[in-house]
Amino acid sequence: MKKENLLFLVIPVSQILILLGNITGKRSLNFWGYGGIVLSVAADLLLLYVLIWSSRREKLRKELQELSYLQETERMQNEMLEAKQKELLDMRSDFEKRLEEIREKLKRGEEEAACLEMDAFQVSLDETRPADYCQNAVVNAILSEKEKEFQKLGIKTKLALMIPRGLKLDPLHLCSLFSNLIDNALEALAEIPQERRELELNAEMKGAYLFVKARNASEKSHAVRKRRKGRGYGTQILQELAKTYEGNYQAGYEKGWYTAVVMVKAV
Repeated sequence: MKKENLLFLVIPVSQILILLGNITGKRSLNFWGYGGIVLSVAADLLLLYVLIWSSRREKLRKELQELSYLQETERMQNEMLEAKQKELLDMRSDFEKRLEEIREKLKRGEEEAACLEMDAFQVSLDETRPADYCQNAVVNAILSEKEKEFQKLGIKTKLALMIPRGLKLDPLHLCSLFSNLIDNALEALAEIPQERRELELNAEMKGAYLFVKARNASEKSHAVRKRRKGRGYGTQILQELAKTYEGNYQAGYEKGWYTAVVMVKAV
């Protein structure tokens, strides 16, 4: 039982002590005395019901939060997979078209033009290889996907990630951690002029804990804005993740910059 709930036991205990005092003191109880005892017992039963109901409601609230978190994580994972699948299909179609062009040029004896086309094709292949931001494949996949949004919004990025492969974090949770940190930053950056759009992302291991810090330019009005419908769940998810992995989440705004730090036990 929670400590605050124990305080409510003072009421029935005090009533029992008063009753015992009257009995041991050989004081007789009249009609009103017995009536008071009955009402006290009824009040105690009502209090017990309220405590049990409150406890069940709190448990249900936490279960709903966990369900919402899992649904949000699954949604983000599905979106990433769908985007990656579409990208691969587009790449395959483009590569098949270019290979056919090279074959046609070779058939026509245009060897020099075919060689130039093959060189350009090799450059395209090199560009499609995922960038290595760190040793962790999950984080690399997320940042490769988010890099397109950075370029689209003209965001200057500074990334310093020292994340090993063998983390004892659920891949979905690791995906959720970085996705929500970055998405929160992107939402704030989209609201300011392009020349001010800067994002710093740092991550490193300290003992058994993974520390991830996101720092982005932001308007104060965005930093203090209350949660809106369909928005604002990223912070709540990060808080729940930190709690799940015996860590901590802190965030704050200062002089045009918003900083969020997540610490989770990862090994």
